[in-house]
Amino acid sequence: MMTRIKATLLLTTILAASPFYSATAEEPSTMDSHTKTIMERVMVIGNAERAQNLTGSAQFIDKEILDQNNYTDINRVLRQVPGVNIQEEEGYGNRPNIGLRGGRSERSADITLMEDGILIAPAPYAAPSAYYFPRVNRMEAVEVRKGSSTIKFGPRTTSGAINLISSSVPETQEIESLVGYGTDNTKRLQGHYGDSAAFGSGNFGFVIDASHDQTDGFKKIDIVGGDTGYSIQDIMGKVKISTDPTANIYQSVELKIGGTEEDSDETYLGLTQNDFDADPYRRYAASQVDNMDATHRQYHIRHFVDFGNFDATTTLYHNQFARSWYKLDDITVGGVRQSLGNALTMPAFLSALQGQTNLDGSGANNLTVRANNRDYYATGVQTDLATQFDLGQTQHQFEFGARYHYDKEDRFQHEDLYAITNGVMALASSGAPGSNANRHGTAKATAFYAQNEISYANWTFVPGVRYEYIDLKREDFNNSTIRENTVDEIVPGIGIGYAFTDEMSVFGGVHKGFAPPSPSSTNDDNEESINYELGGRYNGNIFNTELVGFFNDYSNLLGECTLSSGCTGGATGDQFNAGEVDAYGVEFSLGYDAATAFPSISKNISLPINFNYTYTNAEFQNTFVSGFDEWGNVSAGDELPYIPMHQFYISAGVVVSKWEMHVAGKYVDEMRTQAGSGSIPTGQGTDKHFIVDVAGEYEVLDNTRLFFTADNIFDTEYVAARRPAGARPGKPMTALAGIKVEF
Repeated sequence: MMTRIKATLLLTTILAASPFYSATAEEPSTMDSHTKTIMERVMVIGNAERAQNLTGSAQFIDKEILDQNNYTDINRVLRQVPGVNIQEEEGYGNRPNIGLRGGRSERSADITLMEDGILIAPAPYAAPSAYYFPRVNRMEAVEVRKGSSTIKFGPRTTSGAINLISSSVPETQEIESLVGYGTDNTKRLQGHYGDSAAFGSGNFGFVIDASHDQTDGFKKIDIVGGDTGYSIQDIMGKVKISTDPTANIYQSVELKIGGTEEDSDETYLGLTQNDFDADPYRRYAASQVDNMDATHRQYHIRHFVDFGNFDATTTLYHNQFARSWYKLDDITVGGVRQSLGNALTMPAFLSALQGQTNLDGSGANNLTVRANNRDYYATGVQTDLATQFDLGQTQHQFEFGARYHYDKEDRFQHEDLYAITNGVMALASSGAPGSNANRHGTAKATAFYAQNEISYANWTFVPGVRYEYIDLKREDFNNSTIRENTVDEIVPGIGIGYAFTDEMSVFGGVHKGFAPPSPSSTNDDNEESINYELGGRYNGNIFNTELVGFFNDYSNLLGECTLSSGCTGGATGDQFNAGEVDAYGVEFSLGYDAATAFPSISKNISLPINFNYTYTNAEFQNTFVSGFDEWGNVSAGDELPYIPMHQFYISAGVVVSKWEMHVAGKYVDEMRTQAGSGSIPTGQGTDKHFIVDVAGEYEVLDNTRLFFTADNIFDTEYVAARRPAGARPGKPMTALAGIKVEF
C-alpha cells in the first residue's frame, strides 16, 4: 500500500507544482453537441439550465460553486440543497449519512448513489452502505434529483438520486494545482491536467486528477494521545478517443481508471453527555487502536454512437472496495459482556473505557476489538438508447435502458482481546481469521426502464416505468446455511409540467418508491411507497425561486440493524418493518444577485445571495414493538429519528475581478435519535445549531490567487449524533489557506 501512496503523492506533487488554468465546467453553449448528448445520458439532470426546466425538483451544483469554498466534505456541499437531511459522523464527511425527503440517512443506503451515472456504493444491491464515498474535490458537478428521476437509474426510488460528475476530458488544455495547509496539521495537494489538442487532431484526449488530503484530527485520545484524523490519496484518469465531430456516424470510446487509499483513525465510540459537556472533542483511551484501512478501485469503458436522430451509450464497469475497520466493539468486565452503548451507562465499564480501570485481557476482563474485514465487488453493463421524433403536434424524446449488475459483499472478520493498563492497550489474544463472520452476500440484478418526454404546446409529460428482477443470496460458512430470495418489481411514475412563460412554470408528479431487502435479512419484504410532489419555479434575469411540496406515503419502511446505527437488538444485517409511514414537507429556494439593483456597478461586481428552507415531518402510522434500537416501542404518530423538522441555508458573496469572499450559514433543528413524540428527552436527541463558514480568494499577481477557508468560524459546539455509541461532536472551527496559480 505504501508504494501506491508514495506514487500518488509524487504525481500529486508534480501536478501541484505545475501552472494552474481555470477548469470551470464548460457551459452547454461551448460544449461539443456530442459531448452534451453523452452527458445527458449519464447524468440525472445534465446542466444547470436543464434543472430549471424539469418536471420535478432538481439541483445542479457546478464547478464554480464547488470551487468557491474548496470543500472536500460532501455534507457541506449538499447543505446548499433543500430536502436533504444529513447526520454528521466524524466531522469530515468521509462516511456521509445522507437522506432525502424524510428517508433514512444511515450510511446513505436509502438513496441511489452514482458517479458518472454508474452505481458507486460498495455493493449497491447486496450492501449499499456508503463506507466509500467519491472525493468531492475531483468533481466538476454534483446533481441531486428527488422524485421520479430515480425510475431511470434505480434501484432505490423511495427518496431520490445523487450523481457526482468527475472531471471530463477537456476540449482544450487544462492544468490546475492547489496547495493548502491548515488547522490540525491539515495538508492538501491537488493536481489536474487534461488536453484534447496536444496531438493535433483533437480526436484523442485525456484527463488526470490526483490529490492528497491529510489531517491529524480535532479529537484528543485520553492518556496516550495520538492522531484522530485521516490520510487519503485519490487518483483518477480518463482517456477518450473519438471520430471527427462532423462524421456521419459519430463515435467515441472513453476509458476511466481510478483509485483511492484511506488510512483513518476513526472510532464508533462516543462520549457520555457529562463528558461531552466537559470536552466534546475528547476520545476515550479504549479507542486508541481504532483504524480504518480502505482501498477503492474503479474502472469503466463507455462507448457512444450517434446516428443522427438516434444514439446509444453503453458502459462496462467494475468497482472494488476493500476495507478493514479495526475498532472497539464491546467490553467485558467481571465476566459480563456489554455493547459500547450499554457500557457508557454503567460506571464500572465506563471507567475501563476511559482508561481509569485496568483489564487484564482475559476472557473475563477485556476489550474486544473486531477486525471488520470486508471486500466488495460490483460489476455490470448498462446501455441507454435514445431517439427524438415528432408525432402530430407533439415532440418526443424517448429513452430505453437496460442493465445487468452483479455485486458481492465478502465478510471475513475476527475479534482480538486487549488488556488495558494505566490507559495503554496491549494485545492479549488474537482471534482466528473468519471466526467472527465468514459469509458472502450476493445480488444479481437485471433492470429495464423506458421513459418518454412528450412536449405539446406549453405542456410537458414524462411517463416512465422501471422493471427490476433481483436474485439475492447469503452464504454463511460458519454455520453452513444458505438464504435466498428473489425480488420482481415494476416501478411506474409520471411527471407533468406547464410553462406559463419562459420564466414561470409549475410541475408535479407521482411515482412508486421501491428498495429491495438485503441478502442478510430474514425479512423478504420490499420497502415501498407512493411519492407525490407539486411545485412551481420562476427563473428570471434578476432572481430565481422554487417552491415544492412533497408527500411520501410508505406502505412499508425498512430499518436495518448495523453497527453504524448502534443496533444491538438483532443480528447485523437483519431488517425490520415499520409498516406505514408518512413523510411530507415543503422545500423553498431563492437565488438573487443583489448587484443587479445597482446598474452602475453590476458590470464590475456580483453580489450573489442564496437561501433555502426545508420543513420535514415523518411519522409512523402504526403502533408496534421493534427489535430495531432506533425505533423500539413505537406509537402511531411518533416521529422518525434523525430527521430535522426545520433547516435553512443562507449564503452571501462579493465577487470582483481581483478578489471574492463568501459567507454561508446552515441551521439544523434538533433531531430525535430514537422514535418518539413531544419534547425530546435528554440524551435522545442532537443539538440544534447554526454553523457559519467563510471562504475567499485574492489575486496577488496576474492569475495567481491566494485562498482561505474557515469552517464553523464561531467554534460552535453541538451534539451531531448519538450513534453508533454515545454523543459525537460536529467539527470545531478549522481553517485552511493556500495558493492557486493560473496561466
